[in-house]
Amino acid sequence: MILNKNYILTSKIIGLIFALCLIFFSAENSYSIIIFILVMLSIGIPHGSVDHIIAFINPKTRIFKNKLSFFTIYLLLIFINILIWILSPYLGLFTFLVISCYHFGETQVIGFNDTKNKFLNFVVGANILLSLFLNNIFELQIILSEFTLFSLVDLSQFDKTFFLLVSIAILMISIVQFKIKKKVPLYAEMSVLYLIFYHTDILTSFSLYFGFSHSLPMLIMEYKEMKEKNFFSFYLKTLPFTILAIVFAIILYYFNNDLLTADNLILFTFIVISSLTLPHVFIMKDFVENK
Repeated sequence: MILNKNYILTSKIIGLIFALCLIFFSAENSYSIIIFILVMLSIGIPHGSVDHIIAFINPKTRIFKNKLSFFTIYLLLIFINILIWILSPYLGLFTFLVISCYHFGETQVIGFNDTKNKFLNFVVGANILLSLFLNNIFELQIILSEFTLFSLVDLSQFDKTFFLLVSIAILMISIVQFKIKKKVPLYAEMSVLYLIFYHTDILTSFSLYFGFSHSLPMLIMEYKEMKEKNFFSFYLKTLPFTILAIVFAIILYYFNNDLLTADNLILFTFIVISSLTLPHVFIMKDFVENK
């Protein structure tokens, strides 16, 4: 059953208007860190801060016996992810990309198609991340300086327009064979996202996508599912675990390891996000089932 709610479209339009304002006033580069922090604290982290409630809402998808088993598995997955990054940054990055491709795609198709086709979910998410990276590839090479196999590749002969066209071409080629109930609107939204990625730096691009195309629709969907009296009372329930996530990031910030330091703040941030994403994906997989 396709979920076709006005709030999904509304949240994405808000993100689009915000993005156009940033591009029009050329403000994205000057305020990218501030935008990222505000979006992550107000929308990004909170949308995963009710996982402990969402996991027990639908008895048909309940995979935890009790809250103790939930928190044990949840924290264990976070620890495993950090350990992977420490032992092998390449494996950590690969794990993050694979999981993110599926998770982002699964939530992106809501409103355009059901979420039953797991391969479609992965392909859509992979297209989004690929476009994000391609349209900011020179900046990405600096961020991933630790990954010499990629950072030392000479791409100076290409310009950003080339990578924009490549990302759109890959989108068309990779999804054209799928049976999608609302294919044209899905193409249209993703093409708009690609243009935003093209015009903004990587931190702003990720903030706009993650905040308004991914997190906000999910946050409102969680609010609807939990049937709270009002959005404010629901939002208050996200605060404890939002604060815990911030504390977790601060502790990791001071962890004495060459990779887990603030020398490369953006890479460090994505390590934190990947650690929180791993357990969150499994909760949301059941939550968005058949939506």
